Amino acid sequence: MKRLMTLIGVFVLSLVAASTAPPAAAQESQLDVVLKRDKLIVGTYSTSPPLAYIDDNGNLVGLEIDMAHAIAKDLLGDPNKLEFVVLQSDGRFPAALSGKIDFGLCSTTITGDRAVRIAFTRPYLDTGGSIIARKDAGIKTVQELNNSKFTYAILNVPPAIARAKEVLPNVAQLLLDSPSALFLAVKTGRATAFAIDKPIADYYEAENQDLMRLDTTGTPFAYVSQDSIFLKPGDFKWWLFLDTWVGELRGGSRYDQYVAWYRKWMKKDPPPQRFYDYNKY
Repeated sequence: MKRLMTLIGVFVLSLVAASTAPPAAAQESQLDVVLKRDKLIVGTYSTSPPLAYIDDNGNLVGLEIDMAHAIAKDLLGDPNKLEFVVLQSDGRFPAALSGKIDFGLCSTTITGDRAVRIAFTRPYLDTGGSIIARKDAGIKTVQELNNSKFTYAILNVPPAIARAKEVLPNVAQLLLDSPSALFLAVKTGRATAFAIDKPIADYYEAENQDLMRLDTTGTPFAYVSQDSIFLKPGDFKWWLFLDTWVGELRGGSRYDQYVAWYRKWMKKDPPPQRFYDYNKY
């Protein structure tokens, strides 16, 4: 009996100790990591004009590059406390998930299957799919491109491959790793056409008179999509800062800056700040 009471006492004490033990330390937010490090590490492309590309002077420039510098200034008080890590399409999400980068600005479209494994902020850019073709191919629509005599260059990523299989099952595919590689394939005649996000297509079409935009009416390429900052999921504090920052840029107190950047890089006005006059409500 005495032994039993001793065992019960030990059991009760263990329960009390467990209930009063300090909680496990919460994982440090990447926001705090960046502040302590005093430097921001951002994943980017270098071949996606006008969003992120190397200019004639060898500098990394573009809309997304300007955004990254502005985020560094807001966080650390200096737009140059920043390191860029140039990535390829298939390396974007592994870089964020592994902690190699703090977040990515890589003209990355939000999709449901991607959101399963990566976190997105609200979009900073409305976009969509476009197809640029050689004028000497003599075609004007996506449907005309669907012919085995043509070669279609696309990024080697699952959404692009799936869309090509759905819309252009008969065309020969050429899988490449960057927007500039797609562009060069068409310019040199290795491919007839290439698919890319609308802002990049706008840039290439304006700069190259031998290329033209195909009509995408009635195809998934005509759907509106959206580009977003991406980051490792599970860090609400870090995500909230970045999402709030984008929200203020697209529709809040920083909208004037968005207009300036949009006109600088896209050569046109951005979508309106909001679809109503808030002074009336």
